[in-house]
Amino acid sequence: MRVTTADHAPGSETIRETAPRPLLAAGALRAALAPGQGGRVAGFWRETDGQADPILMPMAEAAFDPLFWPKAGCYPLAPFSNRIRDGRFRFGGRDVQLPAHPACPPHALHGFSQLRAWSCALENASAAVMTYAHEPDAWPWRFTATQTVRLSETALAIAIAIRNEDATPIPVGLGLHPYLVARHGDRVRFNAGIEWSQDEAGCGIAPQRLSGSEAAHDLRHGAAGMTRYFADWDGRVLIDRADGRRISIKSDGVLDQLVMHAPEGGAYLCVEPVSHVADAFNLAARGVQGAGTRVAGPGETVRGSMTIALE
Repeated sequence: MRVTTADHAPGSETIRETAPRPLLAAGALRAALAPGQGGRVAGFWRETDGQADPILMPMAEAAFDPLFWPKAGCYPLAPFSNRIRDGRFRFGGRDVQLPAHPACPPHALHGFSQLRAWSCALENASAAVMTYAHEPDAWPWRFTATQTVRLSETALAIAIAIRNEDATPIPVGLGLHPYLVARHGDRVRFNAGIEWSQDEAGCGIAPQRLSGSEAAHDLRHGAAGMTRYFADWDGRVLIDRADGRRISIKSDGVLDQLVMHAPEGGAYLCVEPVSHVADAFNLAARGVQGAGTRVAGPGETVRGSMTIALE
């Protein structure tokens, strides 16, 4: 079954739902999808005695401005993650100028696929495929992005991919941006051998090799905000919640770098597996190694995945 659940109201940039959100179920786990609202997973929770225990912050909004999205659910980062400095880069002899994002002008932010409507095909009660087909605009290359969402009795898995539908090679960046429910005292552990320095704009500058002891990160979630970029990451994050439960996040494919973000006040935690650091296209053009830019030839596909499991 194929559904689209939202459109843009005439004369407005607001995205509104026009149909019920597809719901996936497996055992006690549930996941709600919002394909028409940027290809989002709008909710992921465990049902216990009729009560919802959310793992992702629930997205209750039936309508919102996509440039000022709810800090909830999980959305795709495609065809790039994080910032592009001044919204400008050069690739294949072509100068590209993207719109500035109002949250960080004059820079572009987080791709644009989460601003657009996706279609959704339900495979069965616990799996669906969301698809976005891009036609050239400010981003001048044609591509198709897909998210395959699968729910098991213990985990939510999202496989994200971009296929180059153009006649020339294209730059590709991918990522997933979950908003995890977080509580003061939650413990976050992961291993990463590199942390990227960044400027005041949040753009990556240079990779900094960490020592063995520095590479084993053990953080306590609290009121202090943070945004940090890591590479040489082993693809796993463990979250020991204050209530005694554990969540593991694993990535695969090209999602081999990690963004850790939490706002001041600690309302949520974003553990973002990504393929590249902020401003990677420009860093790669300057010869900076390890930025993570991928290139897909005509007909080629770039893939990555994230699994959020309850242990």
